[in-house]
Amino acid sequence: MRECARMRRLHPVLAVLAPLALAACSRGDPEARARVFAPGEAARTAPAPTFDPAHPEAALALGPDAVARGLGSFEWSGAVAWTVSRDGDDAIRVHADERHAIRQSAAGEFEVQAEIDPGLGPGSVTGKQVIWTGGMTYARALPAAFRERPTDRGRDARRFRDESFGMAAALARLYGPALRLEPAGDAQALGRPARRYRLVLAQAAPPAAPAPAKGASADPDTKLRRAFLEGRVPLTADGELIADAATGAPLRVHLTGTFGVKDQPGVTAAVELLAQVQALGAQVAPIAAPKDALPDERKPAGPSTALEAAGLKKRGADRAGGEPSDEPEQ
Repeated sequence: MRECARMRRLHPVLAVLAPLALAACSRGDPEARARVFAPGEAARTAPAPTFDPAHPEAALALGPDAVARGLGSFEWSGAVAWTVSRDGDDAIRVHADERHAIRQSAAGEFEVQAEIDPGLGPGSVTGKQVIWTGGMTYARALPAAFRERPTDRGRDARRFRDESFGMAAALARLYGPALRLEPAGDAQALGRPARRYRLVLAQAAPPAAPAPAKGASADPDTKLRRAFLEGRVPLTADGELIADAATGAPLRVHLTGTFGVKDQPGVTAAVELLAQVQALGAQVAPIAAPKDALPDERKPAGPSTALEAAGLKKRGADRAGGEPSDEPEQ
């Protein structure tokens, strides 16, 4: 608890750690929202993507459904690490890691797992695992047991998957026009022809433009995140994108870079991201429902649960309408 309190006091540093949340956030991206809430069948039956070498940035924006349409079943892993430091009399250094893994079938079923280590020491790592198969979502907070999520119908499961897969695109958005992709020749990846692009900082890259003020009622954490978003200044960028030559699928993305923060001298955020497709086609194991998944439980344990366990009350008898009806997908 004392360590958490110390972290909260380091508000200039935590303001720069905001990308850890943003790296997995697609809510501000209308196209990402459309992908998340689109019916699964439409996502699977849409045309396979094609690649325009003149616009390689489109490769970073491809979602996992589009990649599966182009490449078939695939297995993917991604990791991003942020190290934030502040110079001066109150010098401090904070390090945090995210690790993600996705297994996606050509038929649209998938499994995704994410873990976040906020750098607070033993016991602070959190994680979540989600499986979508057979028309059912199964989810768990690691290391708890899986539970069925029948009312989800894949919506939140797809959101969670797309947020993990979209790490590279989210980081590219933080750079904005300061990130440039330069052709670097042909390549081979997973037995497929590919194109290589260098990721570099554009010359004389402008600092991020301030966003309009949203009122003074925001909570302190929101104000700190906004301070980073409105004042971030890209300082360095170096890496590569290897994109599938036919579909543009991002087979490998590696990017290291640093950001400063306007009006906060001495604060630097260093980031390293590596995301890559690990296997394709028959090398990808099929998606299976977890064994011994628990049923969905919407009410807290209490007297009613005890009566059910003792056989004195029929399970679900006090639920007038039964399981809440699913909302239609948009």
